[in-house]
Amino acid sequence: MCVCLGVWVVASTRHIAKGGRDAVDDDDETTTMKTMKALSLMCLTALMVATTAEARVTRHVVDKDDRSLILLREPFGFSRGGTIEIELTEPRVYLPEHAAPPDKTKLGFFITAARDEGALDAALSDGACVLDVDFVDVAFTFADVDAQLKDGEREASRYEYRQEITVEGDYMLFFANCEPHTVVSFGVTATFMNKDARGRDDYLGSGEKALPSVYYFFFLLDVVACATWAFVLGKAANKRGVRKIHWLMLALMCFKTMSVLAQAGRYHITRLTGSSAGWTAAYYVFTVCRSMLMFSVIALVGMGWSFLKPFLHQREKNLLMAVIPLQIMANVANVIVGEEGPADEGWFAWQNMFLVIDIMCCCAVLVPIVWSIKSLRDANDTSEKKTRNLQKLILFRHFYVMTVAYIYFTRIVVYLLKSVVTYKYRWTAAFFNETAALVYYVGTGYMFRPEEENMYFALKQDEDEDGVEMSDRARWPPKNSGGGAAAAAQQRV
Repeated sequence: MCVCLGVWVVASTRHIAKGGRDAVDDDDETTTMKTMKALSLMCLTALMVATTAEARVTRHVVDKDDRSLILLREPFGFSRGGTIEIELTEPRVYLPEHAAPPDKTKLGFFITAARDEGALDAALSDGACVLDVDFVDVAFTFADVDAQLKDGEREASRYEYRQEITVEGDYMLFFANCEPHTVVSFGVTATFMNKDARGRDDYLGSGEKALPSVYYFFFLLDVVACATWAFVLGKAANKRGVRKIHWLMLALMCFKTMSVLAQAGRYHITRLTGSSAGWTAAYYVFTVCRSMLMFSVIALVGMGWSFLKPFLHQREKNLLMAVIPLQIMANVANVIVGEEGPADEGWFAWQNMFLVIDIMCCCAVLVPIVWSIKSLRDANDTSEKKTRNLQKLILFRHFYVMTVAYIYFTRIVVYLLKSVVTYKYRWTAAFFNETAALVYYVGTGYMFRPEEENMYFALKQDEDEDGVEMSDRARWPPKNSGGGAAAAAQQRV
């Protein structure tokens, strides 16, 4: 589905960029084919990665790692009676030649509250072993693993640990290596869970239990918005106000609705089983398609395509063909990095880099809106068109402000909200993010609704009138112009 959508968007962009001309050179064909292949590869990669994703049962393989601290599990909100289960497989310690045997009490796993993360960094900076500080709860060490070896066994192959949470809070799981010049390898499976009101396992954190209801609620609102927009387009199908961009808006709303439904199903199944199964694959595919369409629609509306003009200039085409693949790449990379987990070396650096790419793409789609504003402001029109151009200028400015506000809120404010609110209200970030998206989509649809009296379509009417006037002048030359009689005679013939 996502691949077909990518092919369609790229083909449409090629067509509109050339103003509907049939001639296509070899370079454009090559560029289009490369873009289509890239879109297909990105969507297939997201699908393959998502199908292997586990939601709340995290699995990591650490291979010959010398880091002193490894984050294995991001903050999880526990209620009283929650449990942590850790399964360690194939723990191995590697030392330099002729080195003394390591102190395995300095190699182990510990749990700490998320609020103590700053103190943990301070202890590392001071050179202290984090397993010895008083604000961490040591789960077990490699010495505990060796203590369970049977006669004749030299190395352990499996170790299981279980702990019940007696004090509710937001906890993280780490591995610490306080032995210098020591390299470790192991596989670890960590399962964090709470208990619901009926005593059943609940794999969502305390601040995530409301997420299935939140996403189901916004799914219903999106269905209403999508149905309303489809009704408006169907009612105005025979009017001149309906443009191709309106159908792209409908497709965008459909993909947004499906992505929210997939997210709701994903959290619901995760809550029951700890794994989101096929819902994760559906969510990532719909999200990549929605992201591609959203940036396409914002850019095309900002460029005035299908409203102000039936074609795109070369600079607009180049911007569109650069932003869309970058945005898809950022989303797919975030999927891959997110599913790999924080235990992988360089995970935080990669995640931050792709967040920067996303913000850069958001800023890039503002450029065509600025171009359109400047074009309308610098337009040298007759007095009859000045009022219409002023109205269009005001509308573009409103759209620019609304787009900036949406990007700032969803990319920065929501991120800060996740960091500020307590873990029990972590669901509010998703609530406000979906609220902002719905308000932005509805506002954009209202501003550029398919109605003849909409000020945004006035330029098209002006172009039609100019076309009729130029046609009349070509057909009926002025009476006082030279050769008028001959032209009139030729016209009569």
